[in-house]
Amino acid sequence: MTGRPARIVRWALAHRGAVLAAWGALCLAALPGLLRLEQENSAEVFFLAGTPEEARYREFAATFGGDEVTRLVLSGPGLWTAEGLAWLGALEEGAAVLPGVDGVSGLASRFAGTGWPPSDPEALRAAALADPLARALGWVDARGEVATLLVATHPLPRRESVALAAALDRLLAVPPPGVTATALGPRRLDAALDAYGAEIARRFVPLLALVSLLLLALSVRDAAGTLLPFALVAAALLPLLGAMGHLGVRFNLVLAILPPILFVIALASAVHLLVRCREREAAGEEGAAATLATYAEKGRALAWTAATTALGFAALAGSPVGPVRALGLWGAAGSGLLLAASFTLFPVALAATHARRSLPERRVERWAGWLGRRLAEAAARRRGAIAALFALTALAAAAGLPRLRSESNALAYLPPEHPVRQQIADLERRGLGLSTLEIVLTAETDLGAPEPLGRIGALASGLAAEPLVLSALSPAELFAAAAESSPLAGFLPEEAVAAELRGLLREDPGATGPLPGWLTPDGRRARITLFVPTVGHEELAPLRAAAGAAARRAFPEAEVALTGRFPLLLDMHRHLLATLGRSLAVALPALFAIFWWLLGSAPLALRALAPNLWPVLFVFGGMGWAGVPLDLATVMVASVALGLVVDDSLHTLARHREEARALGGRVAILHRLEQSAPAYLLTGLILCLGFGVCALSEFAPTARFGLLSAAAVALAVVADLLLLPALFGGE
Repeated sequence: MTGRPARIVRWALAHRGAVLAAWGALCLAALPGLLRLEQENSAEVFFLAGTPEEARYREFAATFGGDEVTRLVLSGPGLWTAEGLAWLGALEEGAAVLPGVDGVSGLASRFAGTGWPPSDPEALRAAALADPLARALGWVDARGEVATLLVATHPLPRRESVALAAALDRLLAVPPPGVTATALGPRRLDAALDAYGAEIARRFVPLLALVSLLLLALSVRDAAGTLLPFALVAAALLPLLGAMGHLGVRFNLVLAILPPILFVIALASAVHLLVRCREREAAGEEGAAATLATYAEKGRALAWTAATTALGFAALAGSPVGPVRALGLWGAAGSGLLLAASFTLFPVALAATHARRSLPERRVERWAGWLGRRLAEAAARRRGAIAALFALTALAAAAGLPRLRSESNALAYLPPEHPVRQQIADLERRGLGLSTLEIVLTAETDLGAPEPLGRIGALASGLAAEPLVLSALSPAELFAAAAESSPLAGFLPEEAVAAELRGLLREDPGATGPLPGWLTPDGRRARITLFVPTVGHEELAPLRAAAGAAARRAFPEAEVALTGRFPLLLDMHRHLLATLGRSLAVALPALFAIFWWLLGSAPLALRALAPNLWPVLFVFGGMGWAGVPLDLATVMVASVALGLVVDDSLHTLARHREEARALGGRVAILHRLEQSAPAYLLTGLILCLGFGVCALSEFAPTARFGLLSAAAVALAVVADLLLLPALFGGE
């Protein structure tokens, strides 16, 4: 090893105390930050920041107050009694004064003019079932078995949102006999996603570490050799996670997979160095000399693997999806930490340990080396058959790519028996929605005038008949309800009452109840709210297209915009495949350039790319054939597969040009694979079992990520031991 890396390693070995003290201090400084790490999976985290869609939603929220709603759901035989309805009225009053609440609506506010609680609860139930506004807002279900209060809030910071959810739960804590009550809304779903996102760090990363530790102990049978790789893992992860905590970065379902990915890459790099250094020490070399010789042999590959890993992460940094962009930026930072630790801390740790020839731990490594050579020799002898086999499987996998679909329904991520999933599904089966699609009309004329208001009502009625729409609310229903309850209703014609209401809206919006939330005081902007089930992007897309087309036909003179918190969240999923394609488009030319530089030949560089692409293609094509959807986690499996197989390929090919000149291409590749196979097989086994533990999760994205990552790791090892010698063994 020559040049700057050699000087860095020699400097580190000459200043062992300073290196250990510096990394120790860095890790200690990170510990307080680890305690500050939190989860946040609210919809706003996943909005496409800086896009026209996001700007449109922010303008909508500023104009109409947002569309985040929580339903307080009441049911049971005690509901339609004087005591039950009195409690419903008290809930409406209590929720209205909570911090962060813009307004609360329900049966009490609608029918309070008749006295509350009503003397005849059954008559109230019949009136509610016949009331268009009560049905549009979902204050009562179609059978009159459930009553709800609609709590509207503006977008809240996370802590305030959590506090509001807790306050609502306290209001519902002691219902009267025969009444069950629960609060359902975005925060309940966010909290469930937070718990499963935290599960990766709290449960599966420790299990990954435990499985890795046990397998290393069984194969190495030496305490120092078992623990050494974890020094590199800790040096890459602890300062990074501590910095994220200190800076207030919150984890989410995407960012949660960063620790296991960096764990994988750091462990693989450490095992590559450890196995080769132990081999030299077992042959009689002293620790420092064996370490320097190992870095002379592996240093170039180590530097390139860190560079390609950082490049792969950096390719994600251009994504418009905030969590994916954060994963790219922090992943690149973690790759830099890993590179620094690999050339400073780890050589110091390697030089301080010694592998004794009398111990039996080398048996596993020798067997793995023998197996790697035998497989490589067989592949080199049957180059045509192996290449054809891999080509056929690649073609079969490619045929599955058009069948890939994305899973964007966050509710479907939860296990079927999860209470939040069951409660929301039950509510939606009753025709009561939590998610909304908002239509905003902007015109130069007064949309609150009788003629356009009639068209708005007709448009809302027509859209309410769409199969996916649970109910629709527009200014027309609100005007009708306000006119009906107005003191002037019995004295003036209906048109005069409506004109009076329009005047009140302009002069005193607060006097017209919820109307300002659906019609601006100047009458130039109106909102139609469609309550829809919690579905995915693919299911909602036809409704969005149909609603937009219907609105433009009904109001050719107006500007029509579709927005809403829920559709904006789903828009993020449209970028998952684009994110995958963009990262590959950046990574592949860079990898080609690196292999060209290492091998000195464009045709050889193309050959080197094939084993790196095959596992990625096989996994994603297999997902298409098996019907496994892309989601926030599985779209990142390509990073795991590409990262590991590229690292192994670089360790195999980093010195291939020089060795091929001296030994011939076939002998060089077989010799290198014999030396590298122990690391390939050991890390492959560790990581397959480690990721496999994640497949035990009840949370669908985590389980899929674990299973597919394990498959990708196994396929990467197969490609390195069979396809690589088949492609390079004929020289």
